[in-house]
Amino acid sequence: MPKFLVLENHLSKKQLQRKYISCQHPQEKFRWHALARIADGQVANTVAKDVGRSSGWITKLVRRYNQGGAEAVKNKSKNQESKTLTDQQIKQLEAEIQSGKTEGNALWTSRQIQKWVEEKTDKQIHKTTAWRMFIKLEFSRQQPRPAHKGKASREEQTDFKKT
Repeated sequence: MPKFLVLENHLSKKQLQRKYISCQHPQEKFRWHALARIADGQVANTVAKDVGRSSGWITKLVRRYNQGGAEAVKNKSKNQESKTLTDQQIKQLEAEIQSGKTEGNALWTSRQIQKWVEEKTDKQIHKTTAWRMFIKLEFSRQQPRPAHKGKASREEQTDFKKT
């Protein structure tokens, strides 16, 4: 017979359910959902199938919750970008992106933001983190329009415009 996991009394069943319902972060929501189901007395295998995780993942989650409480369930990587740069550096990056000044390229890329952060803070970040900074500053991906492969030559274009 499967073993029932026991949760420490960090939060009540109702509080776990509220955390699950109110959570906005998708990964964290999975965790709260699993803990709420375990608190209801369900078996790890059943919860794992319903949540879409393995029973080992459920066991590790319960162990983590029992040792660290509600703080151990929260997503650790949240707001990692804001820890990398100060408010002043974020404003400086935003100003540079708006100015449009880049090395040889007309458009900013995640690699350029990555390089900029490394120059300013001596910290290395992943290109995905750099891209998230770009999105967080409410910039959108810009890409030049592709040239048509069968495009007419300059002479053909001027001849066409004359007629």
